[in-house]
Amino acid sequence: MSTDLNLAAIIYDSDEQPVDKLLHDMAAKLNRRGDRVAGLAMALNAQGLRRTPMALQDLETGEEYSIAQKLGKESQSCCLDPHGLADATSVLRAALQKPPGLAVVNRFGQQEIDGKGFRAELVQLLDAGIPVLTVVKRKFLAQWHEFAGEGAVDLPFSEVAVGRWCDEVLTDF
Repeated sequence: MSTDLNLAAIIYDSDEQPVDKLLHDMAAKLNRRGDRVAGLAMALNAQGLRRTPMALQDLETGEEYSIAQKLGKESQSCCLDPHGLADATSVLRAALQKPPGLAVVNRFGQQEIDGKGFRAELVQLLDAGIPVLTVVKRKFLAQWHEFAGEGAVDLPFSEVAVGRWCDEVLTDF
């Protein structure tokens, strides 16, 4: 990965925090003012929280990618659908071909920690010099720091702080 990172993660504590709504709102605001933001965020329910069953939404087109498997009521397994995740990577790969001012990657979580999910696309976006914004649950902070190194910025769950970071990297881009 590049040592000159424009990489930040919004650190959040629980799924009750509307961190996905913050990503959607920030992308919409930046796109309205003419800064192209591309990528993926969790699809939202009416309360602005991630929807059940889980889906990812392309921030430019609105297209959705189901990432939930139907495992049955008694299942104790993770319902995350690796095939749905793989389909959604096309959005991030397209950003490599037509670089935006900012790429949004919906999560750095257990899948990325395990070397799966969007880990490869995260690295490719950064290596291409595209600023990346993601979210990280506080319980994964140590693994995030191991992945991202010292060049990444941890942002509080704050529209002002996230907006300030976005403005800074979009000015530099």
